[in-house]
Amino acid sequence: MQVAPGEVVGLIGPSGSGKSTLLKCLGAVIDPSAGRMTLGREVIYEDGGRVRDLRALRRDRIGFVFQAPYLIPFLDVIDNVALPAMLAGMPNGKARARARELLGALDVLHRAGAMPSQLSGGEQQRVAIARGLVNRPPVILADEPTAPLDSERALAVIGILETMAREHATAIIVVTHDEKIIPTFGRLYQIRDGVTHEQRRQPA
Repeated sequence: MQVAPGEVVGLIGPSGSGKSTLLKCLGAVIDPSAGRMTLGREVIYEDGGRVRDLRALRRDRIGFVFQAPYLIPFLDVIDNVALPAMLAGMPNGKARARARELLGALDVLHRAGAMPSQLSGGEQQRVAIARGLVNRPPVILADEPTAPLDSERALAVIGILETMAREHATAIIVVTHDEKIIPTFGRLYQIRDGVTHEQRRQPA
């Protein structure tokens, strides 16, 4: 697989085919059994070897959006989104301003002071998406990011990811079963029998 800066690609396949496992390998969450992976010019994995500090790699250079939101229950929405930027060294005020910008784009800024338990499932997912985008990482890995959303908001989320990719040269991989968003991808990878197959298409 190759994903260029500024590109959003879809990753599809039947349940159990390995989509989420592949995404975790790409995100340096689990080690692949073999092969080579690069981020820009840096080799992340190569036949068992890997970069030394995977935590810094994940924090600073990879944005994650999982199917479950995994929000921190004792932080409000604005701090949940701003925290990764603060951990990466961004001043608190700037991190919160960036969080507000993203929450506004995702139509949840009015919930900035709410706790995760006070949010609907769809609101929690949009907050999680904002958190994944806050550091403007060169790579974003999204696992079923639109699953709990209605058609309008699902397409809006994909629009935001496409804008992020285009404006910040971000490479984005979206694992999905969501028929609403599959037509938006110009390129898809499909996993069949443990092998990825590329499909090119005209995005809707």
